[in-house]
Amino acid sequence: MLYIHKYLKLFVLLGCLLGTTLLYAAAGKTDEMLRLEALMLEYIDSNHRDSFYLVTDQLKKASQEYGNERLYYRAWGNQGIYEATQQYYEKALNLVKEVMADAQANGSIYGQYAALHAEAMVLLQKQDYGAAENAFLKAVDFHHRHFPNESAGEDLQELMKIANHRKDAKAGENYARQIINEPNVAPIHKGRALYRLSQMAFKKNDKEEFNRIYQEMAHLKQTDGISPLKPLMEVNNFIMNGQFDEALRLADKLDPVDCAERKAVAYHRMGDDAKAFKFMQQYKQISDSIVLVSHGNMVASCYVQMNNDRMKLEKLLLEQQNNQWRSYFYYTLAALILVILLVLIWKGGRLISSLKKSNKMLVYQKKDSERALTELNELSYYESKADVPLTWPLIPNEMCNHIADNIQEQCHRGVAVVFQTQLPDDFEIKTNPDALMKLLSHLLGYSARFTEKGTIRLACVEDGENIQFSVTDTSAGLGGKPTGRIVGMFSEQHDKIRYVGMNFNICQSITRLLHGRIWHDTEYVDGTRFFVEIPQNSQHSVNII
Repeated sequence: MLYIHKYLKLFVLLGCLLGTTLLYAAAGKTDEMLRLEALMLEYIDSNHRDSFYLVTDQLKKASQEYGNERLYYRAWGNQGIYEATQQYYEKALNLVKEVMADAQANGSIYGQYAALHAEAMVLLQKQDYGAAENAFLKAVDFHHRHFPNESAGEDLQELMKIANHRKDAKAGENYARQIINEPNVAPIHKGRALYRLSQMAFKKNDKEEFNRIYQEMAHLKQTDGISPLKPLMEVNNFIMNGQFDEALRLADKLDPVDCAERKAVAYHRMGDDAKAFKFMQQYKQISDSIVLVSHGNMVASCYVQMNNDRMKLEKLLLEQQNNQWRSYFYYTLAALILVILLVLIWKGGRLISSLKKSNKMLVYQKKDSERALTELNELSYYESKADVPLTWPLIPNEMCNHIADNIQEQCHRGVAVVFQTQLPDDFEIKTNPDALMKLLSHLLGYSARFTEKGTIRLACVEDGENIQFSVTDTSAGLGGKPTGRIVGMFSEQHDKIRYVGMNFNICQSITRLLHGRIWHDTEYVDGTRFFVEIPQNSQHSVNII
């Protein structure tokens, strides 16, 4: 019995050692797969084709050995998406077909879904929005049928973006509500859908709907740490519930543009249209329209004169029929009036053409003046500050998704805004959310303005104790030109003055307040790329330039 007991203890000890060894081996395998997955997400938006395929092939092999079916097919599907980002659409679709064929041959339900999702993403990159929408709907239906307890929020989120791109508010609202009703929906997806619905309710002044959504957002913040961006959302809440004094007080903490707009809305709903008009002028910088009205009166006067001449001519012709003996006189007079009328028509046409050209120039000048005044105001606002609070919590993924949605609405037709991140959805930093959001909005707004086709990409990665954001577009852009050209007040491009330099100065001022740095990637020649790097956790202190 003593020997049996010793052998039993020995077997237990060996079992523990073997279990521990297997556990450490599995942990090492998991860490390696996470590393490969992070590299895959890094290379998917680059021109390093060989590096991307090397990483994805290694990830496919590792996930196959480890029995991770989902990661295997997701890596394979991402190869098709990568080809689409490089504009090799036929090759991308052929890769997706290979994924689907393999999944069907091996009876992999998730592999078939991964192929459907990848096909939809390829069509979206191809900017075939109708086909992409149908493909995402097919992926959602397949997901619901085969994974009823999992959320299809990722595909529905893309459908919501496509609806916003089409300016189809009703479809966007329907997709947002579907996201909320998904089983086990990810908090980040639910938060974005709720924010979209809250904006619609605010625009429609639907107090009951807004308050219901606001309470749900508050609950989401309490349970999952996902919250709307502040203080803009709080200003909306005060306005919707008639707490105008609080709304006006809190609006002063917003940037100058949002402050003026929210104050205009607040005063209008208070019934003080005089102040509402004042702040709406400040927001839109409405130029004097007296000249346009004057030109309009001139055009109207010209038409009246021409109409009077026509009536005189008809009267003379009628009299000629009743007085044949005066026909020669009337014919001569009619011919003379006709010549005068033709001259008036000719002059009137030239005047109208000139007025249209003048009006068009005035509209351009008005927009340029508004834009110049609004950047000047912002530049003065941020340069006058020595520091800003840097202790507010912020979830970068949530903020970047929100900005990407808003910028999509400003893009040229056919241009897609894509957000890619290596951060977890619950990753949090401490900084100044309003300043960071304004900084990234400026960079993306510049890309949206000058990118006429292709893709705008906002990316977010962790870099040691810092967070690095990048904005990449396919515009004619600055290319490899020296950064010195854009740090002046103005720059010339396509024979039009564009306020690129002033925009960059604002970004520099904001970056200074965030204790970060910003630079233009002069080696990137396929468009324009900017990088912004800020610390994850800055203490509130005086900035040192």
